[in-house]
Amino acid sequence: MTKPQLTLVENTGGTGGRFDNGLSVQGRSIPSHQMAESSPRLNQLDLFDMNDLPELRVFIVAMDTVHGRTLHQAVLSNKPRSVIDLRFAARFDQYGSSRDMLFEYFKAVGSYYALESMPWHDLSVRDFMTEGSVQVPRLHHELVKLGKGAVMLFVPKPQHASMLTTYLNRMLSTRAEISWR
Repeated sequence: MTKPQLTLVENTGGTGGRFDNGLSVQGRSIPSHQMAESSPRLNQLDLFDMNDLPELRVFIVAMDTVHGRTLHQAVLSNKPRSVIDLRFAARFDQYGSSRDMLFEYFKAVGSYYALESMPWHDLSVRDFMTEGSVQVPRLHHELVKLGKGAVMLFVPKPQHASMLTTYLNRMLSTRAEISWR
């Protein structure tokens, strides 16, 4: 009895929401209705459809809770053009990482690192909700003026990430001329 072999075939791009009629295993065709459980859902995003991705992608990282390997993987997979550190004191003491290792990853993907300290201990949620209370000039320049690409922002804690999200939603909704997420 011989077992069929699977052959790795190079993926040439997305399907645009359409699927083939079946798979081919050693010259034999298997109809797609026999593999219904393993086929992707229609509402699943296509990884190769670059037209649906926003032109500007913003990633907010709460540095007190992130593991070093997770942070390294995020840098490698998202390839941010800029990394803006908004923490009051920039420490890189996560488990599984070090300052030198993280900056090597920044260098490998061509990221620009900038420290733009904010006094998080003096700020409240209200400061981020009202117009004009908190302004981060570096963010305005990176997100509105430069626009396209991925930008990674470092904040101290998860609650600071939600505060910054409120600010970014307000700022980008009124000023951004490109699609963003």
